[in-house]
Amino acid sequence: MSPEAAVSVPGKAILLGEHAAVYGHPALVTAVDLRLTAVARATREPFVTIGGPSEFRTGPMSRDEAADLRRGTQAPGDRLAYLACALALEHADASPSIGVDVRLASGIPPGSGLGSSAAVAVGVVAAVLGALGVRSDGATIARLAKEVETRQHGRPSGVDVEAVLRGGTQWCRRTDGGLACEALASRGTLLDRLELYHAGTPAESTGEMVAAVARLLRDAPERARSALEAIEDATCQARELLLRSDAGSAHEHLRPLIVRAEAALEDLEVVPGHVASAIRRIEAAGGAAKVSGAGGRTAGAGLVLVLPPAGVAVAVPAAWARLTCRLDAPGLLEDVAA
Repeated sequence: MSPEAAVSVPGKAILLGEHAAVYGHPALVTAVDLRLTAVARATREPFVTIGGPSEFRTGPMSRDEAADLRRGTQAPGDRLAYLACALALEHADASPSIGVDVRLASGIPPGSGLGSSAAVAVGVVAAVLGALGVRSDGATIARLAKEVETRQHGRPSGVDVEAVLRGGTQWCRRTDGGLACEALASRGTLLDRLELYHAGTPAESTGEMVAAVARLLRDAPERARSALEAIEDATCQARELLLRSDAGSAHEHLRPLIVRAEAALEDLEVVPGHVASAIRRIEAAGGAAKVSGAGGRTAGAGLVLVLPPAGVAVAVPAAWARLTCRLDAPGLLEDVAA
C-alpha cells in the first residue's frame, strides 16, 4: 500500500457540441490549464476524510455512508469526492478496516462549465487508487469517474471525464460500445484566438439543464432535433478547420460556425436572455461567442467562449470575468508535487 499519491487534472471547455453529445452527436472539447490537485493517503481507520476549500464538503464520513451515496435518490452534490473515494475503495477491494484521507486544491471555478465535477471524479479516483497501491489504466479511471458523474448529473455524455483524463483537444462521439475519442493535433494556433469568460454561475445544475433539453425533445421534437443537427454540422466543420487551418483564418471560417452553434443552443433554451443579448452585441461588432457547457436559463451561463473581431478587442459585459488559461492542456498527471 502506497502511503500517499498526488495527481493533477485540468478543467475542460467544450468548443462545440454541448448537449448534442448526450444524444450521440460529436463534440470538440479541449483541456483547460486550470487544475485540481488531489493528494490521497491510505489510513487504518474505516473513514473517508476530505480536506480542501469551502466549495467542497470536508471532514470525515464513514465508508458505509460514503458507499450509500451511490444508492441514494439525491445527487451527491458537495459530497462528490466522498462518492469517488467509495467507488475507488470498492474497486480496490480494500479491507473494511482501511480508509483514505484526501486533500483537494482547485483552480477550477465550480458551476462554470469548466468540468469541475469531472475533475473531482477523475482526480480523486486516480489519487485513491494510487494511495492503495492499485495499478489502474485510463479506462478503469474513466469508468469509475463516469459512474460518479452519472450520479451527479443523471445523463452525462462522458465527454467531460475523457477530456479531463486525456487532456489535449479531443473529438468525441458516443458509440454502442461507449464513447470514442480521437486526439486532434491542431496544425496551427487557431485555439490561441479564443477567449474564455465566466458569465456567472447558473442557478440550474448541469443535471437540470440536461433534463430540460430532454423535455424539449419530448414536447417540441422537431425544433430540438433541428437544433441538435445544426450543432453537429458546425462541430464537424470546426473539426476540419482545426486540423487544417492556421490562426489567420480563424475569424473568417470559425466565426460563422460559432454563431450557428450559439443560435442552436438558444433554440434549446439553455442560454439566459441577458447573455444572449450580450452575444448579439459581440456579433454586431464582428465577433462571435457561444455558451460552452450546460448553460443556464435564469441567472448566469457559466463559461462563454469568445472569438474577438479580427484585430479588435472584444467588448464584453463588465460582470464577465476573463479566464487567463491555456487551452489544449495536459490531462491527468500522476506523482505531482503535493
